[in-house]
Amino acid sequence: MDIATTFGVLGVFANTLWPLIKPRKLMLMGQVLACALMGIHFSLLGASTGAMVLLVAGIQALLAVPLESHPKFKKVYLLSLLLTPFVCWYSWQGIPSIFSSLALLFFCIGNLQVGTKSMRIFLILCIFGWIGHNLLIGSYPALVSNGLALITSTYGLYREYRPKMVCK
Repeated sequence: MDIATTFGVLGVFANTLWPLIKPRKLMLMGQVLACALMGIHFSLLGASTGAMVLLVAGIQALLAVPLESHPKFKKVYLLSLLLTPFVCWYSWQGIPSIFSSLALLFFCIGNLQVGTKSMRIFLILCIFGWIGHNLLIGSYPALVSNGLALITSTYGLYREYRPKMVCK
């Protein structure tokens, strides 16, 4: 197994597991790990837009951690949204850049949410942007990651909406 595939496989595990985490702060830390692993994978494949988008996404996930306890930090977080069009322009690789930038936009909006229900909805939309990117660059580990993350993210969202069981 080559090094790019190794990082891709590790990223698959991280992307599959973090949506199952319930506390928002821990979900965000799982995103940071997944972004680092998949960012290295994309970099080794020569997919510079995907790698840069994941670098920015990892930074944004870290910036999103204090939003619950420090609402004024929202301004700093919103400034990071300006990185999306810059990254798309700077690392332009055609249509894959559009899809990864769209994924970053949904990711940023999702992590801006302090409620995990709305956060999960935007993060599911983010996955569809990544699916488009990963189909175009031919990253099979990333596509497997997207499929598994979509399943676990959908389950995480279902868990948020299902009625709570009451024991009598």
